[in-house]
Amino acid sequence: MEKICKILSRLLFTVIAAAAAGISAMYALLPTAISVEAGTPASVEWLGTELRSDNNGTGYYIGEVPIKQIELHQRERPMLVPCGTPFGIKLLTDGVMAVTVNKNSPAEKAGIREGDMIISVNGEKVSSNSALSSAIQLCPESCEIILRRGDSEKLLTAVPYEDCGIYKIGLWVRDSAAGLGTMTYYDPLSQSYGGLGHPVSDVTTGELMPLASGEITAADITGVVRGSAGTPGELCGTLIADKAVGTLEKNTRCGIFGKTAQPPCDGEAIPMAFRQEVTTGDAVILATIDGTQPQEYDISIEHINLCDMESSKSIVIRITDEELLEETGGIVCGMSGSPIIQNGRLVGAVTHVFLNDPEKGYAVFCETMLDNAA
Repeated sequence: MEKICKILSRLLFTVIAAAAAGISAMYALLPTAISVEAGTPASVEWLGTELRSDNNGTGYYIGEVPIKQIELHQRERPMLVPCGTPFGIKLLTDGVMAVTVNKNSPAEKAGIREGDMIISVNGEKVSSNSALSSAIQLCPESCEIILRRGDSEKLLTAVPYEDCGIYKIGLWVRDSAAGLGTMTYYDPLSQSYGGLGHPVSDVTTGELMPLASGEITAADITGVVRGSAGTPGELCGTLIADKAVGTLEKNTRCGIFGKTAQPPCDGEAIPMAFRQEVTTGDAVILATIDGTQPQEYDISIEHINLCDMESSKSIVIRITDEELLEETGGIVCGMSGSPIIQNGRLVGAVTHVFLNDPEKGYAVFCETMLDNAA
């Protein structure tokens, strides 16, 4: 009898420990805040929990067991025009980005790293490669450099060397970027837009390029390089450089944003889906693979990660449209920003392709894009 009691006691302890571990994992994974349309109750089932509101607030429950309290935000549902139209991007950086630091150079010895943003040299602000070079020529003995690394600024000193009469510190920098993307939405009330769903990043360092100023231009898709496993495809097009159609005001982790008085697409505004309203299953994207006008293509939403709502990779999608698969092989570079529509609502935007399976890719919630635009 004593043996049986010990076994039962251990079993009970194991069950309780497993339950506690499961609840702890749920607590960590469940979102800490969600938004709902003003005047409507919250209704979410996630990881086996149910969201309820009472006098004590709003939280997740399993049966009558409270798991986690959250912040519930009521907001007006945005009405946005889904676009899918191509546009050109021209961005000037806030400072210059170090993209290559030569080994054993004055820049490396001073502590400059790839991805650092150089803001000024000897008190002179620099915003271009030529401005940086000119500032170095003025102080060949020693250069005091202020740079931004992440959220902090640093003061470093570099001693230039002479090469054919020109003083250098052994540094290659980038001061601008240009490219092609897809417009996600247009807000006719504020004349604002959102696109890409991911940042404009430096091609060498992968770092987000801090924005000083920029503009968007009209663009025309002229062809497609078909993608395959291991080799991403791309849209080929021309930027109509002399036809600026709007400003570029924000470059964020989840898209680029700005203003345009000229509607970038035809169509009526539709409701935005809040994150918890997005479901797995059938949906469509709007994408332009020829010319300037988007078409509708079938996709399937395969996975939704509400635990990582602020990421540009919160949704996994698969292209199911036979026509699009035949033309492009799946998701290709340049399609980033293509809007996703499900049940008549704007869900989000395509952001990345799976390198080894171009039929699949990631997407960002539209609500996350709007949060970054604010």
